[in-house]
Amino acid sequence: MSKPITLGVQSPGGQKRVQVPGSANLETLYKEVQRAFGLPSASFLLTQDQRKEIKIDNIRHKTVTQARLKHGDRLFMHNSSELFQTLAPTEAEAPTIVIEEPLDLALAKLSGQVARTRDAVNCQHQGNAQCVHCIPFDPYDEQYLKEQNIKFMSFHSYLRKQSAGLSKGKFAPLRNTTCKVVHSSRCEHDPYPKGICGKCQPSAITLNQQRWRHTDSVVFENSQLVDRFIQYWRESGNQRAGWMYGRYEQHTDVPLGIKAVVCAIYEPPQESSKDTLKILADPNEEVVEEAAAKLGLRKVGWIFTDLVPTNVSNKVRHYRGIDTHYLSASEIITAACYQNQHPNPTKQTEEGVFGSKFVTVCITGNKENDVDMLGFQVSNHCMALQRDGVIVPTKDAPELAYILESSDSKYIPDVFFTEKDEYGNEIKKVGRPLPVELLLVDLPVTTPATPLSTFSLLPTTKTAFPVGNRLLESSLQDFNSFARYIGQFSDAEFPALVSDLHVLAFMATLDIMPLREYMGPLYTALASGNTDQVEEWAHQEPWQNLKAIIAASTM
Repeated sequence: MSKPITLGVQSPGGQKRVQVPGSANLETLYKEVQRAFGLPSASFLLTQDQRKEIKIDNIRHKTVTQARLKHGDRLFMHNSSELFQTLAPTEAEAPTIVIEEPLDLALAKLSGQVARTRDAVNCQHQGNAQCVHCIPFDPYDEQYLKEQNIKFMSFHSYLRKQSAGLSKGKFAPLRNTTCKVVHSSRCEHDPYPKGICGKCQPSAITLNQQRWRHTDSVVFENSQLVDRFIQYWRESGNQRAGWMYGRYEQHTDVPLGIKAVVCAIYEPPQESSKDTLKILADPNEEVVEEAAAKLGLRKVGWIFTDLVPTNVSNKVRHYRGIDTHYLSASEIITAACYQNQHPNPTKQTEEGVFGSKFVTVCITGNKENDVDMLGFQVSNHCMALQRDGVIVPTKDAPELAYILESSDSKYIPDVFFTEKDEYGNEIKKVGRPLPVELLLVDLPVTTPATPLSTFSLLPTTKTAFPVGNRLLESSLQDFNSFARYIGQFSDAEFPALVSDLHVLAFMATLDIMPLREYMGPLYTALASGNTDQVEEWAHQEPWQNLKAIIAASTM
C-alpha cells in the first residue's frame, strides 16, 4: 500500500484533515471525509476549487493519485448544508460558544483615539483639517502613554495595536502559550516518552515583561473596606486574606482601560500566623457567590496582608520593593492559579479565553513605614507555566522561581530569560532559577476622594456586624451577635441593616432558621436600590418569624 497523504477539507462545519493512501479509490476518500465530519451520508461534492470547476467525483475506478491529489492539498465541500443541519449534537463537534463580557463588547466598539487640540504655532491648516501636530493619538501611542505616566497599555489597546497596519492583525493572532506535549493523529509515533516530534512538542519560551495588562487599576469604594479588613491583624498580629467582590468598569484615565471596583471583602476560612497564611475550603462559598451574583457583583481579585509592626506606634516594616521583591515566587504562583480559575473570555483565540482580569492586592509597609497597598497581575506566560505545572518556588530565595526539568513522565520545554552581564551585553539564560519580576505586571490601587458605597456605611454610633471566619472573641458570628446587631436598628432602618455582604451570608446560613430560599426578592431589591421593596420584604413571614425567635430568646 502506498504512503498515506493528508488532505485538508473545508466545509460549512469547519475544516478537518483526512488521511488516505494514494492508491485508495475516490469512494474511499468520500467515506473518510464523511467519517471525519460525522455526516449521515456522502451525498456531498468535493472540489479542488471554490468555483466547482475541478470536481472530485465519488467513483471507484479512479484512485486518489490518478485524481492528481497531492499531500497537503485542500478540498472544498459543497451541497452539504442540509447534512450539517440534520446532525445531532452527539454526531458532530459542537462549536464552542464564547460569551464575551458586556464591558469588552462595549470597549471593542470604541475608537480609543485620544483627541488633541489644535497647535497654535505648528498647525498651519484650515479648521476642518488635521496634521501630525493635532491628529489624535492611538490608544497604544508610546509618547502619549509616557506623558500620562501610564506604565502598561490596556488589553484592548494592545488588540488595536496588533490589528493595526495593512495586515489588520492577520499575521499576529492571539495565541495561548502551552507547555504540554499535545499528541494527535498527525504524529506518526507513540506518545511521549516513547516519541516526540515537532508537531506535538511545545515551543521554547523566552520571557519578557508583558507590555499590556488586562486590568489597569483597582479602586476600593471607600477606605472603611480596607480598615475593616486589617482590623484582624491589629487585634491578633496574624496575617489575613480575603476575596474582593465588585465589578469591572471602564477606566477613563487609560485609553480603552478597565478598572476593578471593589465593593466588599469576604474572608474565607483560613489558618494564619505572623508569617504564614493558608486559605481553606469554604462550606459557604456557594451561598456567598449566589448572594454576590444576585447583587450584580463578582469575584474580581484577592487581597492579603504582610504587615510586621515596628517599635514606633502605627508604623510597619518596609521590605517589599525593587531591591528585594514585590511578590514572592509562592505568591506569584498562587496568583497565577487564581487567574487561571477566572479566565477572560474572548473570541479571538481557539480556546475562547485569553488572560484574566483577576487582580492581586498586597497590604504591606511602604518606604515611609506606613500601611500601603500594592496591586499586581501575573503575565499570561506565568499563567501557562502554573497551569501546566512547570514552575515552582525556590526554598530560600523568595525573589526566585525555578523551572522544572523534563522527566520520563512529563516533557517540559526550555524557558529562557535575558539579562545584562557586567559588560552590558544581553545574555540568554535558562530559568533555573528565574527572577519573578519578569512575570509581574503592577497596577495602581486607589480610593476615590468622595467615598462610594454599594453597601451602607454605618455611622459611628452603630457597630458593624462581625466578619465571618475570624477566630477572635470580638468577631464571633453567632445568634447572639446577630441579635445584638439588629437591635441597633429600627424597622425603618432595615435597608441599612441588611446592606452588608457578611449579614446576608449569615442570614442565608443561619442554623436556627436559614433564610436562603426566601432571599431572592431581597437581593433583587438591594441590587436595584429600591428601599420600598426592601422594607416590604421585612414585613413578610420569614423575617417576622426570625424576629420573633430573637425577641423570645433575649427576653
